[in-house]
Amino acid sequence: MLSIPVQPLSVGEFEKYGSIVSPEEEIHKLGSQATKGANQGTAIKILKVSRNQNLFPTECDVRASHWNLFRCFPRPHLKRSFLEYSTNDLVQHDIKVLEKHPNSSQTFVPMGRDANALAYLVVVALSDEQDEPDLSTLRAFTCKGTQAVTYGAGVWHAPMIALGPQDYLDFSVAIYELGDDSEPEMDLVERFYPDGEMLVALNAV
Repeated sequence: MLSIPVQPLSVGEFEKYGSIVSPEEEIHKLGSQATKGANQGTAIKILKVSRNQNLFPTECDVRASHWNLFRCFPRPHLKRSFLEYSTNDLVQHDIKVLEKHPNSSQTFVPMGRDANALAYLVVVALSDEQDEPDLSTLRAFTCKGTQAVTYGAGVWHAPMIALGPQDYLDFSVAIYELGDDSEPEMDLVERFYPDGEMLVALNAV
């Protein structure tokens, strides 16, 4: 059994796996330099906080990303509130599949959740020398309702894991896709694992 380390999502901790949009973290970094200089003086604009990647060969002619919609339903054991700090109530979640998008980044933007509540969990891993998941690099991140995640192209990750007592969590999702059924591996590669091989322990309320 492999226990996957869990930590709160932050820009620095996630940078090996892609990039994130974390509004409170970015505004806090500006400090007193934060000024409402955009949108006719009603907005703070921070440039280039996340990166999109299109690694498709030129001959594939994949030029524009798509915005897709994911409505994610929490598993029954995850339909409760969770915290970033330790509690006496641990809930284990089994990771049964890792996937990657070899030629594109993938950005998940949560919609309609509270800024301070943990809304979803991401599990990521880098590739080894054979381009398979390097399980020694597995990490799990708890994400708040206003934090968006961009998986880097080729970064292994679990399918999105919704948290919380709500019935579902919506994401708008940006990705470059070939969409050719004869070459599905250009868009998605998956690896499956036995039950109980990889576990994440979450702190429940």
